[in-house]
Amino acid sequence: MSIASDVISTNTKLTNIRNALRELLTHHGIVYYNDDDVFTLARRIWFLIHPTSGTPSTSYNDSASVGQPVYVKVYKDSDDDEELPDGSVADFFISINGGSEIHLTSLFDNDQASCSYIPENAGDTLSIKALVNDFIGIDLELEVLAFRYEDEYDVSSESYTLVKYPSSANITITEVDEFNSDYDYANGVEVSKTYGSSQAAYMIPTSLLDGIDLTDTGIHFSAIVSPMYSSSSGWASGICLLNSKNLSHYRDNKILELGAYPGKKGLKYSGTNHTINEINASNGQLTLNGAFKFELWYDGSYVKATISHYWNDTVYYSYESSSLPDAISNMQTVFPAFMIYDYGGKIRFRECLIEPWSRD
Repeated sequence: MSIASDVISTNTKLTNIRNALRELLTHHGIVYYNDDDVFTLARRIWFLIHPTSGTPSTSYNDSASVGQPVYVKVYKDSDDDEELPDGSVADFFISINGGSEIHLTSLFDNDQASCSYIPENAGDTLSIKALVNDFIGIDLELEVLAFRYEDEYDVSSESYTLVKYPSSANITITEVDEFNSDYDYANGVEVSKTYGSSQAAYMIPTSLLDGIDLTDTGIHFSAIVSPMYSSSSGWASGICLLNSKNLSHYRDNKILELGAYPGKKGLKYSGTNHTINEINASNGQLTLNGAFKFELWYDGSYVKATISHYWNDTVYYSYESSSLPDAISNMQTVFPAFMIYDYGGKIRFRECLIEPWSRD
């Protein structure tokens, strides 16, 4: 028999098997799809032995942003009667702006199945459905943001990239199990440097390491910050927007910062002269090793900043202005970062949120 005849015979057999599997699934009310191959159809037969009994549990991202994976997971509860064996099929349908659905399948492994998708364009509407047999686990719709970063839980130093000046600066990064005595149920990241005035360290979320384009949007940067110091000779810590991560000086050409300092707190900046200047700072030092919510809003022509208690409504600092120094007005690309500098720089942080923002 020729090779061509073998191929035709094999294809005929596969077609017959596929049709038989489809008939069996249809007879027992088990869902299948036209793009299922023979192996996927066969795996769906397992629902005869392990039928689903309701909507599966799910977990998923509550936001979507360009270039960052959106994860959706389905799983069964620990009840033995409801567990599905490894190899069972879950289906995921993804559409963009109401267009044609992309069908993805995933096999259960350790009682869960998942898929991921990376959005490409800001402003798109991303729709995701997750199903196990004909039970819908999630029907999710998200607007794709230009950027977003969040680390509210299980904060890890691995999610950040250290940028420092000079390259010889001795910077220590550790993860702490207890943020502080008032916030002892939460972990955090601690960054400190040794004695040395003309040194700085900046922790940038690695997913934003290419910078954020603010041509068409503003930015909101929020985090829980604990100001600390490793030397009382002078210190500074807080959040900031860098215009460049390629530092030529510990105070680079354009930096807008919301910080805590000896005896003061508020907004400062640096420009081409590498000098630290005040935009607005109020007297009264924040309690060292305390927990505070730092928030910064910026869109190139406007800035707003607040420092408040980490969970109640007590406000320790608030300022806004539409009159910005030339050095930090209209920064089109920024790198959001946690900062320390001066002699005794040290900080702890957690619950970082960085997202697009508009005054409208």
